Amino acid sequence: MSEAADAVRADAAWLLEVDVALYVEWIVGIATNSAAPEDVLRRVFAIDPLPDARSWLAYRKLSPRAAGAAVAHSDPQVRLMLAENPFLPPEALAVLAEDTDPKVQRTAVMVAREYGVELPAELTVRLATGPQARLRFLAAGLPGLPDGMRLSLAEDPDPRVRAAAISSWSWPRLRPEVRAAAESDPDPQVRKAVARATHVEVPLPTTVEGFLAETDERRRRDAAFSAPVDAALAALLATHEDRSLRHGAARNPHVPTALALQLAADPEPFVRLAVSLRADVTEEQRAAIDYTVPEGRHPVPAWVEERFGDPDALREMAASSHVLVRRGVTSAPELPADVIELLAADEDYYVKLMLCENDRAPHELLVEMYADWNGLSWGMLALHRNFARPGLARFADDPNHRLRHAALLDPEAGPELIERLSHDTERMVRDRAASHPDLPHARLVELLGSPPEGMARAAARNPALTAALMHRLLDIAGVPH
Repeated sequence: MSEAADAVRADAAWLLEVDVALYVEWIVGIATNSAAPEDVLRRVFAIDPLPDARSWLAYRKLSPRAAGAAVAHSDPQVRLMLAENPFLPPEALAVLAEDTDPKVQRTAVMVAREYGVELPAELTVRLATGPQARLRFLAAGLPGLPDGMRLSLAEDPDPRVRAAAISSWSWPRLRPEVRAAAESDPDPQVRKAVARATHVEVPLPTTVEGFLAETDERRRRDAAFSAPVDAALAALLATHEDRSLRHGAARNPHVPTALALQLAADPEPFVRLAVSLRADVTEEQRAAIDYTVPEGRHPVPAWVEERFGDPDALREMAASSHVLVRRGVTSAPELPADVIELLAADEDYYVKLMLCENDRAPHELLVEMYADWNGLSWGMLALHRNFARPGLARFADDPNHRLRHAALLDPEAGPELIERLSHDTERMVRDRAASHPDLPHARLVELLGSPPEGMARAAARNPALTAALMHRLLDIAGVPH
């Protein structure tokens, strides 16, 4: 018997006595282990029912090998959960797009269409020419569908498919007789598609007479917000009883500054906010307006974005009293060093947070936000190119558990530090240590036997786990070869 086999038997001997509840933890951990070989994954994804599938299969990233094994599972519910997984590799999604179960197939094609996953061209053609109208309808929106096939769907026997195939892109490319048939199509959804594809925008009204004659409320609002209105119409909009039209006047750059400033005392907070964000008001005027910034993300004002290429303008805007102007500056692709320094020290939390989305965000700020930001995307900060990992081990004893977690990202963190953090008081730190490839082998095996509420799943996900030990764990769990 080889030394390696002896070692596996020694590792797994005491695991024979563990709580059977750990079997699920091992199976799920191995299924999501990036180093699991194909023969191990085939065993895992042959299990029926697949343990705890609802809690991980529909959202967890799977390696191409794992996804390839999973799509062959016998249970259509398992394949359906896989089809809903937005992280599924395109090759696996392509397999599910031809699944024998109609619901799995439809879901896979819908996900491919929604997320813009380019399926093989020959597959999209099969979907576009198949017997199911629902699939032909979905295929009309697939990015990999050849142009000729997309145009042919405008002649499909099903009106939903014909409507889906008619767009501003396809309309001028269709044969004259096809366009004529679509214009007189008996189905209203096809005629609506034609109307959208051939729509020519009529200029918005710019005078009081034209505005009052306009019957489309959407066009009246669009005129208030952006049309080059004359003085009389500007005055009408700024004093209108409809607050949405006053809001439009406050934002419309064609409304004279003096008239717009009269709306700085408007009873509606969102109207006052719009005035405060105009490009033509001075900093003194801006600061004097009683505006309120609602919670949440706001679009970058167009005039701020237009000045991104001017370093002096960026410096001026980064020092603005208006928080939304300063937040907008963080999106500039070429921020001077002094502007970055100013924004990184901003009193507004979200200015600093939004600066972290910029390619030039400083390392110190990224670490600060990594330690403090409670949004769902806090972990993504560690993927920023300026989030320097060497040296993070200095946080191994920091009171902030996020920073102790960051210490495990340091490529120079040694096995001793990793083992110590595998005993951390915080579960997320312990789990990260348990799945760290440099965790000492003895501690890794020990964690495989942790109670169900422990770290066995994270340990089974550790890429340092050998294929032989993975097989042995599956043997103990009763998984057949």
